[in-house]
Amino acid sequence: MLATSVGQSVMLATLPSMGRQANLSEFHIATIMSSSALIFAIGTNVWSRVARRVGFKRTLLIGLAGYSAGTFAFASAWMAGFSGIISGTSLFLALLISRSLQSTIMSATPPSAVGYAVAISAPALRVSAISKVTSASNVGQIIGPAYAGLLVGFGLLAPLYSIVVLTLLAFALVLYKLPVLPPQNSTEQKVPTVALEDKPPRVPYVFVASCVCVFAAMAMMQQTMGFFFIDFYGKSPVEAARLVGFAMMMSAVTSLTVQFTIVQRARLSKEIMMSLALPLLSLGYLILYFQQSFAVSYIGMAVMGLGMGMAYPSLAAAATTYCSPSQQSSITGLITATTAMGYIVGPPLAATLYQVNIALPFAAASILMTLISCVVLLTLYKIRRSAAH
Repeated sequence: MLATSVGQSVMLATLPSMGRQANLSEFHIATIMSSSALIFAIGTNVWSRVARRVGFKRTLLIGLAGYSAGTFAFASAWMAGFSGIISGTSLFLALLISRSLQSTIMSATPPSAVGYAVAISAPALRVSAISKVTSASNVGQIIGPAYAGLLVGFGLLAPLYSIVVLTLLAFALVLYKLPVLPPQNSTEQKVPTVALEDKPPRVPYVFVASCVCVFAAMAMMQQTMGFFFIDFYGKSPVEAARLVGFAMMMSAVTSLTVQFTIVQRARLSKEIMMSLALPLLSLGYLILYFQQSFAVSYIGMAVMGLGMGMAYPSLAAAATTYCSPSQQSSITGLITATTAMGYIVGPPLAATLYQVNIALPFAAASILMTLISCVVLLTLYKIRRSAAH
């Protein structure tokens, strides 16, 4: 998860700048992001079931191998565009196809990693277990932008090509160091789960949908930030990539701090964390909307990181806790696909709003998080009222 998170954060930090450098529009970049996310969402659900049959380690190895090969193909397509070998529609199609093929295989990585964590943890420790997996992602989000900012001086593609090496190292580490678990279908009855005969069967899907909205808002921000720094602050593509990388690093640092100090030490229940996280996300995006300087932008990203540090682990834990044993496989698959689902909707919506006002995507993300906060609070109230009876 660390290696793939570094790769994803590098790509997100540099993609808008690479798009401007290659004369691609905001809609081209949004289409690449959302279409590959659609394939990723479908893939994670499929790979979640495959992992339970063939084993989490084997599935994780497949995902890492696909990530390495796909990143190399995607970077090479950009190289062809920057070199003038292909341009315009041909470049767009090459990028779209290579990124989509990459998503098909690399989508095996999240469900196998999260599934491994869930399989070896008791329900009471599930928040902490999922948090450890997401902490690896957050460490990657800290390292990735700084890593991209360091290497982007050697060219916009240098960070992408270096990620191939990093994911191959992760492949070797998993191959030789990660213990093998029996296929989940042979041990499914031995894994402790929380039976919820008295819980509404649709409750887990409320938390899954909330996760999707959390990542849709994040996708809107990431789609917009690079272009915003170029258009509002007048920065070059390379300068914008560096500044976006630093902003994303600020968010990841605060997110990781929350996970280590609050989430993994279980100082707050998942219900309280959800109640705090979603309003914080709304506030963070609102600050980004009103920004007039880089300092305000970084404050907004830091606040957003506080919310993200609690949002995903608590929502994911709630979804897997408030589901029946028969729902466990499908809910785990959906949870690991929520990032991709959010990125299906977020980028094209942000690109559309960007044409109206370049700061409007931030406002839309803030409104979305406010609405989701209300839905989650209402759902938690209904759960408490049901439990009281």
